[in-house]
Order: sequence, then structure tokens, then C-alpha cells
Amino acid sequence: MLTRIVHNSPKLCTFVNPLELDLSKPQYQHMLNLADALLVCEDRKTLAALQRQFIEAPDASNMADFLRISPWYADDVRQAVRLDQVKWVLSQAERLGVPKVLYINLDDSLGAKDKATRHLEVVDWFHDHRESTKSKPVFKNAFCYLVATLRVGKMVVTVDLRLYLRAKTVRRLNRQRQGGQRIPFRSKNSLARSILEALRPLLPAGWLVYVQFDSWYASERLIKYVRRQGWHVTCGLKHNRKLNGKRIDQIASALRHRRYTHVRVTAADGNKSSYYVRQTTGRLEKVPFTVRVFFSKRHPREKSPAYFMSTDLTRSAQQALQGYSGRWSCEVDNFYLKTQLGLADFRVQSYEAVDKYMVVVLLTWAYVERRFEQERSAQIRTYGDLIRRHRDEHALAWLTSAIQMMQETNDIQQVLQRFLRLDTISAYF
Repeated sequence: MLTRIVHNSPKLCTFVNPLELDLSKPQYQHMLNLADALLVCEDRKTLAALQRQFIEAPDASNMADFLRISPWYADDVRQAVRLDQVKWVLSQAERLGVPKVLYINLDDSLGAKDKATRHLEVVDWFHDHRESTKSKPVFKNAFCYLVATLRVGKMVVTVDLRLYLRAKTVRRLNRQRQGGQRIPFRSKNSLARSILEALRPLLPAGWLVYVQFDSWYASERLIKYVRRQGWHVTCGLKHNRKLNGKRIDQIASALRHRRYTHVRVTAADGNKSSYYVRQTTGRLEKVPFTVRVFFSKRHPREKSPAYFMSTDLTRSAQQALQGYSGRWSCEVDNFYLKTQLGLADFRVQSYEAVDKYMVVVLLTWAYVERRFEQERSAQIRTYGDLIRRHRDEHALAWLTSAIQMMQETNDIQQVLQRFLRLDTISAYF
């Protein structure tokens, strides 16, 4: 088996050390090993596969015990990462003179598991609204999570990653738990509010804050909570929401003779998309303040517009849609977390162990984001480029160590046995 890691990445250690995590020395080492291996391993990231990346490999059961029974708390690490991410991006914004406008983006996603998976506590059948149609609903055996990103200027950092469990799942799990171990049920809107409450004391006064989410989170309670903080909401709306007592799809139809506003939205990669927008103002049902609603189409002849809302009445359609496009950062997170960092590859069973695994993934991804912003260049254009650089650094350290050992021992079999972790060398010759 070809190993990959001689020692932990110095740059990863430089990122993790200032977090001052409340971990013992062995726990800290396991945290580093998991984070490093998640970046380097190119196979399915089971704990056994992660363990095989190291020359001096810890036992895979030690990694499992670190997640299952080791006495540390995921929320403590999550809080440390959140604080460090927010402090860093705000200090960078101040240094660069970026306008004091901050976007908080919220979204949820599913991590698909095999259909036969039954004994992982967080895995259940979820309705997949992305792949479902009106005539054919799609359900997946998966786990669900919420992700939150923070954007200031062109800088994006991930500040939270939390598991969501269905009420039915929580009831089933709590039947087998003692009183002090029971899991409280929290709806997605409640989780979103909890994320915002954790962020609130970290945000500076005098900044303009926009909280952005899709139509699934556009409840009157969450909208009113955001406005009580002095922040603004930009969100999607479903066609049957009522504005001034009328459904917004009916209002859109009544405005069909009004001129469109042509809006061009620039994506992070520089590509531009055109939208044709009409707008109106009014009050949503159970929301006690005036909002602006946008009816957006990709083409004037498109039959079904998308509906958006902003509580900032001073914003133009161009500003509102350009800002809302920043929610794509959540989709970028979902892509890399699942395909490169193995977010859905866990095999631990309990809810608490999965939560710990996810917070290690969050810490690893925070390292990637931070280093990407620091080293962005013609060679490092995407997060994938940065992950490849991290792997190349380990490959260089690995090859250098193998050559040095060969020079010292002049024994090729000893070198192969150490760096390939082969039990019997003669069988390969």
C-alpha cells in the first residue's frame, strides 16, 4: 500500500494552532491526522482508508474512538472555527478597504448514502426537492445538513455546518436514550436561526448585513428575527405566498404589460447571465413591514418566473439579484465537501460521532478556504488547485524522506517496507 503522509502539513498546523482548541494532546493529534488525511486521500474516505495514508499509521480503531467515545465536544470546535473565520475575513476586509457590506448565505443539502444503509443514526429517507417533479417525487436515503457562508467583497468563508434530523428520526432515536442523552428536535428554520444567533455577537456594528436563503426558509418568523437584528433579508419566495392579500403569481400575471428591467448578473467566474425583472412593493402575509418583490425570468417568453424578496427598499433589481447570486457559495461548499473532503463517507453510527466527523470536515474546509485566499494566483484559481498543491507538498516530503533513508541505509527492501507498508517484500520481486 502506497503511503502519502510522512508528517502533518506544517501549513495545516499553522492554521489549527491559533484556534486554541480545548483538546488533549492525543485528541489534537487525531484532529490533525483526520484533517490531513481527508485532503490527501483520493479514495472513499473511510477511517481505514484515512489511516492508510500515514507512514507512522495510527490504528483505525483509534480514529473511530476519537469520534465515538473521546470526551470532546463538536460545538466547542465549531465555535472556535466560526470565531476565527469571522475575525479573519473582517480583518482582511478592513485591510483591503472593502465596503462594509456583509452577506450571510444559508442553504441545506443531502448527503446520499447506499439504499441498504440502516444503522447510522443520522441517515433516513428525505424528499429531494431538487430532483423531484410535480408528478414524480424523489426520495433519497441520506443525511441532511445546513451550511452557512459569509461573504465580504470577493472573500468567502464557511462559518457553520450543522446536522438536521427529521422529527420522526429524533423520536425514534430518543426511545433508546436516557433523559440526559436525548436529542432535541430542531426544524430547519430553527437551525438557521441558531446559526444566525451564534454569528450575531461576532459581527461589528455599522456594517450593512444581508441574510440570504431560498424559499424553503422564508418563514415570517425567520424574516422578522433577521429584521429585529437590524439586518436585511433577500430570499426566494414560493408562487403561492401572499402579498397584500393576493398570491404573488397572480400579481405577476397582472403586471404582464409592465416593462421589464434588464438585469445582468456577474458570477464569481466572470460569466454574465441576463434576467428580465418586474417588481412591486407590499406586505407579505404575517410580515408587519413593507418588502419589495421581484418577478424574474431568464427570457421574456418564459412562462414561470422566479420570485425574490428584499426587505431593503433602497436596492435596485440589479443590486438585489447580484447580491443574491452570492448564495452560489453554498453550492460550491456542497460540491467540495462531498467530492473532495468526504463529508458523506463516514461510517460511525451515533449522532454525536457523526457531528464530530462533520466538524473535522468543517475545520479542514476552513483551512482550504483560508489558504486559497492567501495563495490565489494564476496557478491557484480554484479550491481544487489548492487541494492538489497540498497533496503535492506531501508527495515531495514523502519522496524526499524515502531518498534520504535510502542514502542512510542503502537497503532498498527496508525503504520499501517503510514507505509502502508491505509485510513481505520478497513476494513482490
